[in-house]
Amino acid sequence: MDKILTTEGVPLYVKIREALRAEILHGNLHPGQKIPSEEELAQQYRVSRMTVRQGILELIKEGLLHRKHGVGTFVSYPHFDRDHTHLTNFFESAREQGIEASSTVLKIEISPAPEKIAQQLLLKPGESVICIRTLRFVNQTPVTVHDSYLPHRLFPEIIHEKLENVHLWDVMEKYGYRVKRAIQKLEARPASSEIAKLLDIKPGAPILYKERKILATDGTVVEFTYCYNRGDMYSLTVAMER
Repeated sequence: MDKILTTEGVPLYVKIREALRAEILHGNLHPGQKIPSEEELAQQYRVSRMTVRQGILELIKEGLLHRKHGVGTFVSYPHFDRDHTHLTNFFESAREQGIEASSTVLKIEISPAPEKIAQQLLLKPGESVICIRTLRFVNQTPVTVHDSYLPHRLFPEIIHEKLENVHLWDVMEKYGYRVKRAIQKLEARPASSEIAKLLDIKPGAPILYKERKILATDGTVVEFTYCYNRGDMYSLTVAMER
């Protein structure tokens, strides 16, 4: 990491910026990795710390790097952007962005519905629901813990389906329910120890927490979910008009 552009007339900070960008794009600096300090880079490239700092700031603005106060500057993880302008599932969003997506099932069980789940699914308290916990990956990095609750009476055989790397909405169609509408709530939260371990982040790290109710074309409530999304890798886009 000691070569910079030799193009005449290009400011030094741009050369530093592009040298660092190349290290990131070529995989020599990995997501989550701390880059050398400004002083180390200044000595390495034989430029001033101010020049290095300006180059780094350019990459921070682009989102390729981010700073942790008192710790250093790190390579950012690529963001998985969910476009909530229209209703798409996890795998559809990934395909649109050219991102490798996968999932693994951590738990699937039939249990009595807790009061809140029953209320959201329009069930009686204690009526059977299917709980499916999946861990979702973007480019082989865990990004979302997804807890789905389905009315057992609507999908009695779904526990026997192949659910890894498959979205539940696609499976629901086999039972005659096509997803049409979603109602959701979003909020920022610190990651619990359990969620942090699954997402490979530190306890207390920011996550985007989501609750979502899913309705089929006939108005039937088919799913209620709790989602825990990594704050450093997950973003949302929403279109608004006035």
